[in-house]
Amino acid sequence: MKAIIEGLKTLLELPRYLFAVFMVVISWWLADQLGPPEEGVKKLKPGKVDYYSKELRRTVMDKEGNPKELLFASEMIHYEEKNLTELIKPEITLFVKDGPPWVIRSETATIPSESEFIFLNGDVLVLRDANKDGRTIRIETTNVRAQPEKDYAETDEDIRVISYPDYMTGTGAKINFGSDLKYRVLANVRRKHDVQHESN
Repeated sequence: MKAIIEGLKTLLELPRYLFAVFMVVISWWLADQLGPPEEGVKKLKPGKVDYYSKELRRTVMDKEGNPKELLFASEMIHYEEKNLTELIKPEITLFVKDGPPWVIRSETATIPSESEFIFLNGDVLVLRDANKDGRTIRIETTNVRAQPEKDYAETDEDIRVISYPDYMTGTGAKINFGSDLKYRVLANVRRKHDVQHESN
């Protein structure tokens, strides 16, 4: 009978021992996670910023010394490990020899160090004031891959090109900027011409 009582006492004490062991393990884990790093070991956090700028403005000149490209961004962030640059609210102005410049705006832009493209993220808007033909151009799309030095851009997303009285929509496009716009909408092409405008 005494042995049975002692066994019951041992069983009743077991949860307390398990709890104590659990607390020891947790304390050891927290000390390992929260303790100071070992001397001589440098652990860089992913996405570490090594330089940062506000109100960035950069001008690229052509061979004759005339402005070819103007880049403005409200913020520029460069990430050290990935060697990647992020722009907040970028605006790219592409100057042409004959006519008004092209202005390209997006929500953000990403410039990987080893890519020939600038990735314009989110809503993208392209504008050009009236040319010699008297028509403005407005292009609305999202997520564009651009090569400003080649006056080229492309997208896989829905696109809308407005040059009143003409409207064109579709999916995916390849665009060449210059004195005259040259573009090709890749799929689901729909075009509308406002006849009412001509009658006025």
